[in-house]
Amino acid sequence: MKPLGNPRLKAIPLILLSCLGGMLHAGASDAAAAVVGAGQPPGAAFLGPFHMVVLHLPIGLFSFAVLLELVAWFRPFEGLRRVLGASLGLGVLMAIVTTVLGLYRSSGGDYLQELLMLHRNTGIAMTVVAGVTLVLHSAVLQAGNRWLWWYRGSLGTTLALLMAASHYGGSLTHGQGFLTQNAPQVIRNWITRWDPPHTNGIVSRADGDTNAVVVARLFEAKCLSCHGPEKQKGQFRIDQRALLLKGGESGVAAVVPGDPAKSGLFRMILLPTTHDQVMPPAGKPRLADADILAVFRWIQAGAP
Repeated sequence: MKPLGNPRLKAIPLILLSCLGGMLHAGASDAAAAVVGAGQPPGAAFLGPFHMVVLHLPIGLFSFAVLLELVAWFRPFEGLRRVLGASLGLGVLMAIVTTVLGLYRSSGGDYLQELLMLHRNTGIAMTVVAGVTLVLHSAVLQAGNRWLWWYRGSLGTTLALLMAASHYGGSLTHGQGFLTQNAPQVIRNWITRWDPPHTNGIVSRADGDTNAVVVARLFEAKCLSCHGPEKQKGQFRIDQRALLLKGGESGVAAVVPGDPAKSGLFRMILLPTTHDQVMPPAGKPRLADADILAVFRWIQAGAP
């Protein structure tokens, strides 16, 4: 195998690894400061949401690199490894950016901490292992097959960590089991062994109460992903009755049993779609009249 022609390209893996160390240290320091009570790091509220945008880039780039490696394994051709190296280099760079933005995003505190730590740790581990993979691929370009199997093992580990981080990230955003709910049972059972325990219970425990059953199903379908065990927007959680009645960070009682007019949750359901506090939020379908009536009657009956 021919050595890498341009000596300047040899320094790219080391430069990227230096960026990885520096950016992760800075991001971790800012996130740690937020956790211990200093509030969100400067710019976190603005930069954090971009984590949801850029995270797709390393996923695509590393998946493309794996496909190219399969081609190189069975039908190699001239220039393939250079393209593969470029894909890995861009993937590592975007993984660094994604990791730092993710640390900013996590400082908001609206997620289940155990699941958040799993997503954060697998994401950081994937970024570090991806950097090692880039260095090993550079060694393959320089020294031939001597480092080939080390590199392929590292690439496989990167892919496994990428899948784990994606699974935990999907669970944070859409609820646990989002990516595996339609998988074969054997796969679902194996993956859920690594998930933190969570409760599927919803507010109502009143068997036979039609309105309570309707409201329970409504909350599970429309509200649980943002106000459940994994994620609590506005520090509001609905899967435990005491927390549902209490409300969130506003301090206003969400549900006052027997009095819909004093229940903050019911008032937000009735707000115009253009209002900042309307529920479900702008961009999501408004509740049907029958559902609103069921919530009204459920609260009026004492929110059983």
